[in-house]
This record gives sequence, structure tokens and C-alpha cells, in this order.
Amino acid sequence: MTVSALSDLRVVDLSVGEFEGMAGAFCAKMFADFGADVIKVEPPGGDPSRKLGPFPHDNPDIDTGGMFRYLNTNKRGVTVDLNSSEGRDRLQDLCATADVVVGAGLKPRITYGAGSAPTLTYADLVVLNPGIVVVSVTPFGQTGPWRDYQATDLVMYGASGQSYVNGSPDREPLKEPGDESCFQAGACAFLGAMTALAHRDLTGEGQHVDLSMQEAAVSAFSPQVLGAMHRGAPEKRGSTPLLPCKDGYVSLNVRHDATWEYMWLFFDDPDIAYNPRYATTADRRRHAAEIEEMLRPHLARHTMEDLFHGLAPLRLLIGMTLTVDRLLIDPHLEERDFFVRSNQLKAGHEKGTMPGAPFKMSATPWTLRSEAPDLGEHDAELQGD
Repeated sequence: MTVSALSDLRVVDLSVGEFEGMAGAFCAKMFADFGADVIKVEPPGGDPSRKLGPFPHDNPDIDTGGMFRYLNTNKRGVTVDLNSSEGRDRLQDLCATADVVVGAGLKPRITYGAGSAPTLTYADLVVLNPGIVVVSVTPFGQTGPWRDYQATDLVMYGASGQSYVNGSPDREPLKEPGDESCFQAGACAFLGAMTALAHRDLTGEGQHVDLSMQEAAVSAFSPQVLGAMHRGAPEKRGSTPLLPCKDGYVSLNVRHDATWEYMWLFFDDPDIAYNPRYATTADRRRHAAEIEEMLRPHLARHTMEDLFHGLAPLRLLIGMTLTVDRLLIDPHLEERDFFVRSNQLKAGHEKGTMPGAPFKMSATPWTLRSEAPDLGEHDAELQGD
């Protein structure tokens, strides 16, 4: 029998919305996917993230949106109307039985969704349960002059400094695609919550984990931040070029003299391999532009797969630029069972592929026990819980 690592924990997920709500939901998903009983609390109309696609056949449905289904696997779902005293009491009862409460909001307290009134503060919850761990996920944290400001992923990339160094030196700054700051913050929130739980196991005391999405993004940007601190000047905008090959683009980096020779022997061009003009790393940096021009015709004769599997065993840093559809059928990820498909479909749902856990655990593996809950699916089941 497989043992779930976090099956002794109960988590109440109050994360609602399309930005910090996604970060909080990802934090709670990490608990759910490793066995915790996670209760997703939504207003009667549902979490706004239910409206995010992609949808099967481009047919919007609050129960089948790809993003919501991914962020809420293995959770139970209830609806709570906070405009009623019964709803507020119900939420308080749920939080009183929880080990962890994950909340997202615009104000420095747990709030139920963007723009709503505050529900329960950490001070309220710790009276109910001294061992409770409360995780607040907000754009700029619970303190400081920016604490009540709103944000999007674009705002966060600018506020973290990541946009400044991303893009061409002669063009405007760029951001990464998708909502990476949400997932960075969600992973950091999970780490903070688990650390707080370890402290609780030692002392019996809970605590408040104040997760600033800006700070999570800056932490992921540490190498560039440290560089600016030590040099006294910001890093210049720029990017490592990707080189075209027969069917796409590759990244290629030669660090050592031996791998320099191996590469040109692979291309059957020993004259360049032993040319004293390129004998050292410093020589090769000095002549980088002409080396790139010499590489292009050789790369053009090979596919990404040829180059990757031909040069990687020779200890060259070679990478394929995979399209997303190619990534989904990658044999390496397939062998590691990274992408998963639900085998417990609800009526009207279609099988969809989604990423699994980014790490493997030998004794307590990640499992997909259930799909994301339909709106209010577990209202009756949790009524007396």
C-alpha cells in the first residue's frame, strides 16, 4: 500500500482569483498532491480562475477549464457565502480544524478573493487553533508601503527586476511568457508552510507565513541581483543566442578545450579543432562572432535530435528548443512518467494531460487521486465536517 507523505494534514484553501489566487492554489495543490486533505473554498459563483482556459473544444465551462483542473487536483470543493452569518460561521469551523490555511488577497490579512471584505485574520485563527499555520499570498507582502497594491504577472516581472535584463539590448524590456511569478510564489509558499509545520511539530506553535510574490520573484533572480550588488551597476540587457539547425534551434556552449575538439571532430572538421587561433577559452570568446558563422553551416545539416544525442555524450552543453507539442511526447519525460492523465473522469469531462510533480519520492510518491472538484461538489459531504 502506498503511503502519502502529507495524509495527516488538513488544508483550507481560500485562494481565489487569477493572479495571487493562482499562486495560493498552486501552494495548496502541492499539499493535496502529496496526500493532504485540501478543501477548496469558493464563493457561490465560483473561483474566477474557473473561467480561464484552455477549454475542451473551446467550449467554456466552469468545471472543465484546464487551468482550474490543473491547480485543484486532489482537492475537495465547497461553496461558502460570506455575505451570510451562516457562511462566515462555516468558514470559521473549517479553519478551526485545519493545520494550514492558505489565503490570497489584496489586504494584509486573509481575505476571500479580490475586493472582498476581510474574513479571518491570523489573530482570529490562532485563538481558534494555536497550532495553525496561516499562509498569506499577496503581491507585495503584509507590510511596507506597497502592501495594498494590486499586481499582475507583468507588473511582478517589472517589480522584481527580471524584465530589465530580459530581451535585446537595443529594445524594450520583456517578460517571460505565462504566469511564472505565480508558480514561483506558490512553490515558495509551500516551502514556507512546510517549514512552519516542522517548527510546530517541535514546539506546538503555529505561525503566520507572509509570502510576498515580489520577493519570491527576486529570489529566483538572485544571480543577477548579486552581480549588480558586487559590481555596483545593473546587468546589461541581453540574451544568449539560439542557433538554427535543420529543424529548429539549439543552444550550444563549449566550456573546455577537450569539448571544443570533440565538437569539431563530430562535425568532421579537425582543421578548426586544432587551429591555434581558437586554442583557449579566451581566444574563443574573442572570436565568438566568426566561430558562430563557422558553426551555422554545420548545424544546418543536422536535426536537433542529431545534435543533442551526438554532442551531449561528448560533454558539450547542448540543448534542443522544443515546441510544446514536442515536449508532450518527449521520450525522456515519458519514461519518467512526468505528464499524467486522469483515469477517474467525471461525467462530461475529457481526458487531458497535465504536468505531474517536479521531483520523485521513492517511498511517498506523487499521485493523482481525483480530478479538481466541480463547483460545490463536496458541499453535502463536508456539511457536518
